[in-house]
Amino acid sequence: MTKKLMAGAAVLAALLPAASQAQEQPSTELVLYPKGHYKGAGYSIAGASQSMRVFTVRSVKIPEGMAWELCSGNTFTGCTEFSASDPAMIMNVRSVRPVAAKITTVGAAVGTVVTGPNPSLHGLASEYFVAPAVTNGGARVEVTPGTSEAMSQKARDFCRSHGWRQSVYARLQTIEGRSFLADVLCADE
Repeated sequence: MTKKLMAGAAVLAALLPAASQAQEQPSTELVLYPKGHYKGAGYSIAGASQSMRVFTVRSVKIPEGMAWELCSGNTFTGCTEFSASDPAMIMNVRSVRPVAAKITTVGAAVGTVVTGPNPSLHGLASEYFVAPAVTNGGARVEVTPGTSEAMSQKARDFCRSHGWRQSVYARLQTIEGRSFLADVLCADE
């Protein structure tokens, strides 16, 4: 019996560090509250969500080091970016999405022309562009203003100009204070 207790204690001791590590990881979920100062039943969201029921948000908790867009439109329109929690606000929200961190670089000159035999990776159902460039001239696609909504529109237009139906993924790259499209994935579905 003593051997069984000791074996059980050893197993429990082995599991405790793993359990405590799992608890230490910070949450990446956005939490929307119907009342100010984080009161009321919080509504947690782990990723992009659209066409939500209308939710009047009066406070929002944003995970440390993250940014989220809260949008009044069903399909990520009328968005406001939040990079910190806000205990006192009011906004009708119909869609939300996390905002990817902006890519910054040093050493690349503004107006750099994209060159090389394969400026994209073309598959059967998608095409990936690391540094999207204007078809005639090769200059990078600039996004003004450098907002995620403007980025989404530019990426959509860029993909359609290359024969694809939509932009599935895109990022902003900031060079010398100017924003450019980067990492654009175009697809038919």
